[in-house]
Amino acid sequence: MAKISIKLTGIKELQQSIEKRKDLTPVKMIVAKHGALLKEKTISNMGAAYTAGYSTGATARSVTNTIGDGGLSATVAPHTEYFPYLEYGTRFMSPRPTLKPAFAYESVKFVNDLQKLMK
Repeated sequence: MAKISIKLTGIKELQQSIEKRKDLTPVKMIVAKHGALLKEKTISNMGAAYTAGYSTGATARSVTNTIGDGGLSATVAPHTEYFPYLEYGTRFMSPRPTLKPAFAYESVKFVNDLQKLMK
């Protein structure tokens, strides 16, 4: 009967690579950084879009950035009940998007920073 032997090489390198990638601190830092930048960009967009005389700044003041999932997610949201009407418009009012453009802008930077970690 033939004797079969298997030799695995590179196990130490594989283990070191796995241990190195197990630390998610850099990812958490990127999430926190871009969550804060998304909040700032959204508020900045609101300042430019909400220029009517009746604008009080309540929606901009209501924007929060909440870090969750152990630092792996950031939720940026305005908390006025009428924000959806401002963002998407109504049949009487044209939309004044602020959050969606901020997200489109910041998400590209976020993905680029995450890809730099993989190199």
